[in-house]
Amino acid sequence: MNNQPNLQALLRDKKALEQVAKSPDAKALANLLTRQQDQASLKKIAENAARGDTAQLSQLIQSVVNSPGGADLLRRLSGTLDQK
Repeated sequence: MNNQPNLQALLRDKKALEQVAKSPDAKALANLLTRQQDQASLKKIAENAARGDTAQLSQLIQSVVNSPGGADLLRRLSGTLDQK
């Protein structure tokens, strides 16, 4: 199942995007990420991913999935995005 069109529509819907970003699950994900990496490292990972080098991003996502509650958190966020 390809969610690319849904993701693109969400990115254009600023109000929905803001609601998701302010959700408790998004805040929990941000806290989890900043416990694992400092903000400069996260920025570098995002910049590399934008240029096509997704190795570090894949490792970061894997670390979230393997963290206590991380997989559930990502599932809830995915469900929230699907609803928007």
